[in-house]
Amino acid sequence: MKISVIANLNKSFVLFAVFCLSFASLSSAAQTNAPLLVPKTEAAPIPSRQSVITMKDIGASRPIELRGVNGNAYLSLGVRLDEVVTKARLHLTYTLSPALLPTLSHLKVYLNDEVLVTLPVTKESLAGPQKLDLDLAPRFFIDYNKLHLQLIGHYTNDCEFPLHSSLWASISNMSKLELNLQPIALRNDLALLPAPFFDQRDNRLLNLPFVFSTKPSLDSLRAAGGLASWFGALASYRGARFPTYLNRLPERYGVVFATNDERPEFLAQYPNVDAPTISLMQHPENPTGKLLLILGRNAADLQLAADALALGKAAMTGTSIAVKTLEYPPRRVAYDAPNWLQSGRPIPLGQLVNSPADLQRQSQGQGPTLEPILINARLPADLFTWEVKGVPLDLKYRYTPPAAQGDANLKIEINNQFIEAMPLLSSTGTQEKDRLIVPILSNDSLQGQREVVIPAFNLGSNNQLQFSFTIPIGDTGHCKSSPQGNMNAAIDPDSTLDLSHFYHYAAMPNLAFFANSGFPFTKYADLAETAIVIPDQPNTFDMEAMFALLGHMGRSTGVPALHFKLIQTKSVQSAKDSDLLVIAGGTNKDLLASWGKSLPALLEQGSHTFKPLATAIDMAYDWFGLSEKKIVKSEKDIVFLGSGSLAAIIGFESPLSSSRSVVALTSTTPAALTSALDALNDGGKVQYIRGDIALIRGESVESFRVNDIYYVGKLPWWRWIWFHLHHHPLFLTAIGIAIGIFIALLAFGALRSRAARRLGQQNK
Repeated sequence: MKISVIANLNKSFVLFAVFCLSFASLSSAAQTNAPLLVPKTEAAPIPSRQSVITMKDIGASRPIELRGVNGNAYLSLGVRLDEVVTKARLHLTYTLSPALLPTLSHLKVYLNDEVLVTLPVTKESLAGPQKLDLDLAPRFFIDYNKLHLQLIGHYTNDCEFPLHSSLWASISNMSKLELNLQPIALRNDLALLPAPFFDQRDNRLLNLPFVFSTKPSLDSLRAAGGLASWFGALASYRGARFPTYLNRLPERYGVVFATNDERPEFLAQYPNVDAPTISLMQHPENPTGKLLLILGRNAADLQLAADALALGKAAMTGTSIAVKTLEYPPRRVAYDAPNWLQSGRPIPLGQLVNSPADLQRQSQGQGPTLEPILINARLPADLFTWEVKGVPLDLKYRYTPPAAQGDANLKIEINNQFIEAMPLLSSTGTQEKDRLIVPILSNDSLQGQREVVIPAFNLGSNNQLQFSFTIPIGDTGHCKSSPQGNMNAAIDPDSTLDLSHFYHYAAMPNLAFFANSGFPFTKYADLAETAIVIPDQPNTFDMEAMFALLGHMGRSTGVPALHFKLIQTKSVQSAKDSDLLVIAGGTNKDLLASWGKSLPALLEQGSHTFKPLATAIDMAYDWFGLSEKKIVKSEKDIVFLGSGSLAAIIGFESPLSSSRSVVALTSTTPAALTSALDALNDGGKVQYIRGDIALIRGESVESFRVNDIYYVGKLPWWRWIWFHLHHHPLFLTAIGIAIGIFIALLAFGALRSRAARRLGQQNK
């Protein structure tokens, strides 16, 4: 509420209001029961933050095209709860159609429905690309902002066709908005959580420091890991990183994990707790900063407090709460992650969006093609699609009927790959046998239904369905065109994707599964069958890697991971029945070296050891079904020497248990682990992570398949036999010949016996 008030003050009063709020927050916090640490030095002026946001950053993946006599485009922009805009400047780059009439045409810029500027079309502005620098009044900015661009275009003084091809304007998506953001101090109130530590208004990568004592225990790291997965689930598409601080303060925000006996020095004067506790305190050195304290008498208390926060079971209010008891939910079953489509039943599309409004579009004068309807669909990575045509989609849709039969159509795509385009009928069109057309009396729209099959080879772990309606309005001749109206279209929420007849079975290792969805660890959304292996003496890079990977898996599943095991290298034998996630940026190289026969590669400082890659002869043998074990290969590995940093993600079958998987993050230096984490959070790089080894060198990612594959999952016995025989064509041919000979011999014997009986009867 305070932020909304400040956001609407005049610019001249903003700094004064910031000072008042900061002073009030400090005074209020000083009166609470939870003690605060006194700042060590006199408070310095709070510096502002400069932010440069391009239109590409806020949703314009390509240049914005405004078409027609009333073309519109909308972009969304958030302002953090703990910041106010004190200065804003828009740098707009645009190009106008040379056919626009200067006296009638103009371009309008709105912010939250307030007109900021009207740009008249002049003869000079039609000559080529134009640039505009515009100061925006800070009072117009609120928490969630809508930037609206509108073209009012005309090409003749006479009557005109509203969607004439000459009516256009193009706005560069590299146009940018420069913001001066002033941090402010929020009140110490747990009711604000997860803000300000995670703010959904902020579309940037979540960068949240985790703070520990000088030597955090394994139990402290385990408690922090569950919260990392929770913050990762909240951050979603933004991604999350958790820099690790040992016995030192973060710059502004951080989560501190401490027990009565194990705490950072800056909490030395903080009183001991007598129960699991979640508390907020003012940052000792930053008046606008906050520290979220996860406290306990011992490790068990610390785990309970962290889990209570992740599960949302605590009554979050005030500056501090104690957790008396916590009822844990039952263990999750396989493949029940909320972010994944559940196999075994049809899934309504309405369950895959936030609201039914996300399945509706209106033309807004933007020409015949409406903005695409986008539906994100995460599938289990090991969905068995062999010899399956695809996923059936029972599609129901509604639309404003076009004036006449023509170019109106609905185009369906998945992951930018074309599937099908179906014509849309006019109100007088004929009914086709595979489509039901009925009038909707309230708005004279038409409804259609169509069975569509999404090809299996287009499916991945993360998918995006795209539905694009093209509904042109009629041009009945000079000065007789119908008035331009809004064309509407919608996908019915009852439309379904049918995953009823799919099994779970996949070839491993496959690092694409891990990079895109965290599989095989996320098979159980709470990571109940996962063990994370860290060095016996982990450094901050190892800890940050562990937290980032847990955040990555929380992002995939949408729930916190509360049941994973965290073990040290010396205890790895205790995890025989688990999938292993190994952090090997430090001393865990000895563990990987001991598994050398299973590894496709081993990275060490100054050298990289690789097994020989498959040759063309090997592939030919595989094609004809011969076992790779019969191929004579070099017994020696290939060793490369070099001083550069290199990171790798490696997948292989667990040496401790068959059909269990190991994924290891390793590097030549501890700091190089960061490049592997960056690659997992970069959509452009993730697509290149596959096979059983991915090498990351700076901005480059290269993947290879080195070792043999193994399979995880289950199939019905008859399908299992047919699938594996299919991979050995020579063996399958031999079986077919043998069966044919056997049947021929049986037939021959039966005919001989019958002939003998007939001859015997004749002799009688």
